[in-house]
Amino acid sequence: MTGDTRLGEAGLLARMLPHLATDPRIEVGPGDDAAVVRFPSPRIVVTTDTLVEGHDFLPATTTPSWIGHKAAVQNLADVAAMGARPLALVVALSAPAETPAPVFEELTIALAGRAEADGAYVVGGDLGTSDRLTVTVTALGSLEDDQAPVLRSGARPGDVLAIGSPQLGRSAAGLALVLSGRIRVQDGQVLGADGTTLAEEGHGDLVAWHDAPEPDLALGWTVGRGARAMMDLSDGLVRDGTRIARASGVLLDLDADALAPDVSQLADLAAELGEDPWAWVLHGGEEHAMLATFAAGSVPAGFRPIGRVLPADGEKAHGVLLDGAPIEGTGFDHFGDQA
Repeated sequence: MTGDTRLGEAGLLARMLPHLATDPRIEVGPGDDAAVVRFPSPRIVVTTDTLVEGHDFLPATTTPSWIGHKAAVQNLADVAAMGARPLALVVALSAPAETPAPVFEELTIALAGRAEADGAYVVGGDLGTSDRLTVTVTALGSLEDDQAPVLRSGARPGDVLAIGSPQLGRSAAGLALVLSGRIRVQDGQVLGADGTTLAEEGHGDLVAWHDAPEPDLALGWTVGRGARAMMDLSDGLVRDGTRIARASGVLLDLDADALAPDVSQLADLAAELGEDPWAWVLHGGEEHAMLATFAAGSVPAGFRPIGRVLPADGEKAHGVLLDGAPIEGTGFDHFGDQA
C-alpha cells in the first residue's frame, strides 16, 4: 500500500476525522481535548480492548479495513452482552512512523462504519507512534433506568443454553487457514499462496469472518435483555461457558446433536488441514456472538439452543460438558497455552 508517510499527526487527522459521523447526543466530538456525550440515562456501561499486530492479527493476512471492523465488533459485543445499547467509542491508534496514511484512513472508515451500524459513534481518541500497529478501543453504552444488566451470574438449573449465531467455528477455521501459510490477503481478497482465489471453496469467507466477524450484536440489547445470563463468545464455547458456569454456580451441558451441523460444515477443510472440526466449534474464539441462558421455553428468535443448565455438585463441578462427558482442551488464554 502506498501513501504519504510524512503528513504528520495533523495531516493524518485531517484525513481521518471527516469519516466520523456525529449525532445529536454528541455535544462535542473529535477535535477537542475531550468529548462531551449526552447519555439517555446515567447508567453507563464501559469496556475496553486492544488489537496488537503480531498477536491479534498478521498484516499479510488481513486489511486495515478488517482490523478496524474487528476492533469495533469486539468492544461493541461486550457492551451488548450486558444488555446495553452502544453509544460512543474512544479509539487510541498507534503505528510505526512509516505507516502509509491510507492505513489510518481505511481503518478509521471501517471502525466508524461498523460502530454506526449499531448506533455508536467514534467521539475521540489518541494518535501516536509505536513499533507495531495497535488499536485500543473503549466503548460506552447505556442501560435504561429500570433495566438490570445481564450478568454472567444469572444462569439457573433448568435454563436453556443458546447462541446468537447460525454457525460456530468459522473464526477458528479462518485462523487455521491464516496460520497454515496457505493464504494471503491482497486488496481485500483472500488468495492462495500461489495467487489463486480461494473464494470458490468458501475458504475466503472463513478468513474474512476471522479477520472481520459480523455477529448480530443487536440481539444483546433487544431480545437478549430477557436472558438470565449472557456474555459474548470471545475465547471459545468451553472457556466462556465455564465462566458463566462458575459465576452462576451451575454446570453447562452442551448438546452434541445441536452442534453437529456446525462441525459438519467445517469437516472437509479440517480434514484438509489435519485439524479437528470439533475443536474449532468447542474452543474457537473471536466469534463475538451472544452466548446466553434463557428460562425453558423462552429462547427468542435469533438464538438457537445448544445445551442446558444443570445443578452443580460442589464448586469443582462448575464447568462445561458435552452430552454429559468432560471436554478436552480449554480455549484461548492471553497468558497461557492455546488449546
